[in-house]
Amino acid sequence: MTIRSTLKTTITSNIAAYAAYGVNSELPFDDSGTPLHIKNMKRVYLDKEQATYEPYIKTLRKDCNLDAKVTTLSVYVTTDAKVIPTDIDAVISAIVAAKRSISTIDTTTEVTTEISDDYITYTIEFGFTELVAT
Repeated sequence: MTIRSTLKTTITSNIAAYAAYGVNSELPFDDSGTPLHIKNMKRVYLDKEQATYEPYIKTLRKDCNLDAKVTTLSVYVTTDAKVIPTDIDAVISAIVAAKRSISTIDTTTEVTTEISDDYITYTIEFGFTELVAT
C-alpha cells in the first residue's frame, strides 16, 4: 500500500466518530477555480505524495549506498470561520494521529491554518523518512 492509501484508511477510521466529517477519495484539485476542500467543507482531502531523495550513507561500492527518501503529503480540511465547530481540534488531532500507521525512521507533522473570506482551512503536512538502497 502507498503512504497515501494507508493514511486515508487510518484517517477514515480515526474520524469515524465525528459524523459531520468524511474523507474524500478525490485529490484536492480546483473546480472552476475553487479548491474542492473549500467547496466541500468538513471533507478531508489528501494530496498526492511527493518524494525527494537525499544521500544518507555513501560507501566505496556504488551499489551499496543508502538514501533517505522523504515522502511529503498534505491533508486539507476546511470549516466555517464564523461558527468554528467545537470538535475541530479533536478531528485535527485524529488526523495527526494517523501518522502512527506509517512505519518509517522519522516522521514530521506541521499543522497550519489559513483564514480567507468566511472559511478556515487546516493544512496538515506529513513528512515520512525511510532509508532506501540505491
